[in-house]
Amino acid sequence: MKRVISALAFVLFLLLGFAAPAAAGGDSDPTIDDDRMAVSAGPCGGSYRHVGHYPIGSSPVLGYMDVYWSGTAKRNCLVVNHSSATYGTKLYTEASIWPYGSAAPSCPNSVGCDGGMYSYYAGPVYTPAGVDMSNRCLNLKGVVDWTTATRTRVHCG
Repeated sequence: MKRVISALAFVLFLLLGFAAPAAAGGDSDPTIDDDRMAVSAGPCGGSYRHVGHYPIGSSPVLGYMDVYWSGTAKRNCLVVNHSSATYGTKLYTEASIWPYGSAAPSCPNSVGCDGGMYSYYAGPVYTPAGVDMSNRCLNLKGVVDWTTATRTRVHCG
């Protein structure tokens, strides 16, 4: 009986501990626990689902822009992840997201932008609260090691 209670308590801890969204900025070394959180809830939170994956650079690809959408929050989220070529190397990394037709956010730290010397990822960053992105397009910018990728008018409505 003790083993069953211990196992249930451990599972409850895992579920509660991994449902929270990731903190901004990719300065810390990810652990197995962080990997499990990304699988169960995603880096943006439990209501967000992955909707886009875009490379930054080529030969080698230095990183990826990963876009998420929440129908509940009516917001998008962006995380820029280092690829295997840059993973674990502290480089300038930036994630920027904003509604098409609006001004780009200012970096390094604003609602839609996170930038700095990171080893693994930048973000998550979100479109502005109160702006319903259901029928709007996105602009994205991802930077790893000063190599920039942009996408304009994507994930429209």
